[in-house]
Amino acid sequence: MGRSISIILPTIEEESIFGIVDDLRKSLGSGIEIIIVDKSSNEYRKRLRPIGATVLRQTDRGVENAIMQGMRSAHGDILASIDADGTHDISGILKGIGMIESGKADIVLGNRMNGLQRGSMDGYIRAGNAALSRLFSIFYKSEVHDVLTGLFVVRRRAFESIRDIDPYRAGIAFFAIELARRGYRVREVDIKYYKRAYGKSKLTRFKLVYGVNVASHLIRQIRDYSPLSIFGGIGVVMWLAGMVLGIGVISEFISSGTFTLTGRALLAFMLVVLGLLFFVSGLILDMLLEIEKKLIKK
Repeated sequence: MGRSISIILPTIEEESIFGIVDDLRKSLGSGIEIIIVDKSSNEYRKRLRPIGATVLRQTDRGVENAIMQGMRSAHGDILASIDADGTHDISGILKGIGMIESGKADIVLGNRMNGLQRGSMDGYIRAGNAALSRLFSIFYKSEVHDVLTGLFVVRRRAFESIRDIDPYRAGIAFFAIELARRGYRVREVDIKYYKRAYGKSKLTRFKLVYGVNVASHLIRQIRDYSPLSIFGGIGVVMWLAGMVLGIGVISEFISSGTFTLTGRALLAFMLVVLGLLFFVSGLILDMLLEIEKKLIKK
């Protein structure tokens, strides 16, 4: 291959990593740079030495910080990361490299949803992932089906635009969100997803809480990326609710000739006014954000 490749493997006592490293070298050649960012015991770290990879001790918590630490130390023109638990098919890295080298993408995510092995992912995780991925797709205009994947490939130039950002707790979604915000092309490739062969997931003890956390970060970033979508949407809903209540008040007055629904009328008025204020605020913030983007580009 004409470009140099760096693969980042975040790990905590993962037994599958030894086979993954062998498979990566067989598929991509012995010249690839492999960086293992480890947060395990000293005994486990000693077992990593014979692999012949660069081994870094993770300095912060969270898989996104581990990946960022590894990528900051990498030298490749194309960077990739894959979970070290053996669940993700490494062919996704080869497909992602191909898409980046052909100029079709700046970051490529491995989409597990079309290649799930029976029993590899719980139903509630699939549902939550689908909802978050849809939210991402709508607001960042990139068709994504698996924003919580554990495999991605990114162009060096794209990564350099976010290398100084402190990652928030959102897994791979952090990289997809930040690059999408900066106008980089986010694409997907289908991969197979297998059941874990060893132990349990070490990403988090409470996956529901983790999903809610990812959702909160995604919504906050959307708010900052497209204020009109959030504030304008809230404003329209409030305005419509106020109008519906107001129509009821007017209908009652026309039919009876008396004005008795004072409380409902006040509520309708407040909703209409607040709805308009939210919409106008979103519009102003959106205009200011566009001006800021143009100034940054200049």
